[in-house]
Amino acid sequence: MNRLPNLRAYSLAAGLSLSLLACTTIEVDAPTHVQPPATFDQVPAADSAMAADSATDIATWWHGIADPTLIDLIDKGLAANADIRMAVARVKEARTVITQAESALYPTLMAYGGTGRQRTNDVSLPASPVPLPVTLPPINVPISSFNGSGFAAAWEVDIFGSRRSDAEAARQAALAYEDKLHGAQMIVSGDIANNYIEARSLERRMDVLVRSINTAKRLQRYALGRFDAGQATRFDIDRARAGVESLSAMSAPLQSLLSARLRRLAVLTGQQPEALKALPAPTALAPADASVIPDRLPGVVPSDVLERRPDVLASAKQVRALAARLGSAKADVLPKFYLGFLSNDGHLEIGHLPSVGSSFTSWGAGVKLPIFEGGRIQAHIKASDARLEGAIAQYEQAVLTALEDVENAYSARRALDQRASQLTTAWRTSFDGARHAEQLFEEGNGLLQPVLEARLAALQREDDLIQAQAARALTTVLLYKAIGGGWTPN
Repeated sequence: MNRLPNLRAYSLAAGLSLSLLACTTIEVDAPTHVQPPATFDQVPAADSAMAADSATDIATWWHGIADPTLIDLIDKGLAANADIRMAVARVKEARTVITQAESALYPTLMAYGGTGRQRTNDVSLPASPVPLPVTLPPINVPISSFNGSGFAAAWEVDIFGSRRSDAEAARQAALAYEDKLHGAQMIVSGDIANNYIEARSLERRMDVLVRSINTAKRLQRYALGRFDAGQATRFDIDRARAGVESLSAMSAPLQSLLSARLRRLAVLTGQQPEALKALPAPTALAPADASVIPDRLPGVVPSDVLERRPDVLASAKQVRALAARLGSAKADVLPKFYLGFLSNDGHLEIGHLPSVGSSFTSWGAGVKLPIFEGGRIQAHIKASDARLEGAIAQYEQAVLTALEDVENAYSARRALDQRASQLTTAWRTSFDGARHAEQLFEEGNGLLQPVLEARLAALQREDDLIQAQAARALTTVLLYKAIGGGWTPN
């Protein structure tokens, strides 16, 4: 058998393939008009050592808070939260799309084989319009059998990069989903921290409320005693009673808020809403109050934030994905080249005739050039271009929003630092005043009513301070989220 023609065919196909592979992908520029500043206005400058420490703190910011309960809740949430599991599933799906897109870059090779038998029913000739002297018998078609096997190969040679652009778009989309996963992790960790901080604040406020109610009831009893002694009026009794009722009315709403925060923490950590009945009691090593919130703010620059924010990174990769899809759309107006190969070996038998062998090999090359598509290709290009423009605008908006979030978070944190400091001073002054009033009463130089009223005022200042400290802690969590959480691409 002469194999020279086949060798020439293979050589020609290989040479054509190598020459086609040397072509490049159509590149599409995706310019952006946002130029981030070198520094922030509200963020303090940091030296290189502080910046390195800050990067470590930001990476797992909740581990920098001396509260093992909070750390445990966030770690559980990152492992069991439903939103994170859905984001992980989307990442897995996006990665399989990469494989699907990259498969178009390679030849398709298929093997086939088959065998069978066939028999056609008896066929009778139609009745003759003229009477015949004899009757014709029916015509029987003999049974036929066949079998064969072989393989076929086909390849669309990606000369102008359409398939490579599709693969690049799939890769960038998968990376964008990974950044969205990091964003989901950042949101979940922040939500857990927020609900935990609010729950702890409500616990402390409820403790202050119990002490305030007890003090108000004591003041009410004192007013009743003085009224019975003829030293107070009915107005004094009504005022004391109104104070008790007003404070008592705050108990149920605070308890309801605390229960809601506990249920939310349970759901965020992948549990049933009723699973978390209470938080572990604070200890000396885990006080669960304002003392666990770091006083030192991390120093960052805009470029660091843009390299860490998951929403900014995801938007940037979405722009790259749509730019690659636009390149693929533009390649549709260019010719497409194909290579094919077919080999078959089989046998065929008809009736009682000897079986006949059949063996052949063929190859070929083809080209497809669009001539008239009714504007479909151009419409696809324009639509892809419009989607790219929208993605660029979305990326620019994400950059500006990220920079704004950081400035606002730092500004709010400094303002709340000042407010918490001033309220701390006011609380200490109020308790000092209550203690002095009590000393005067014990020395016989005053009445009990001013003492109790001073205690209630001091407890109100303590409640204000707890709320300010909670706001400061919540803003600190917001600051870490604005900086970018703690995840980097893997």
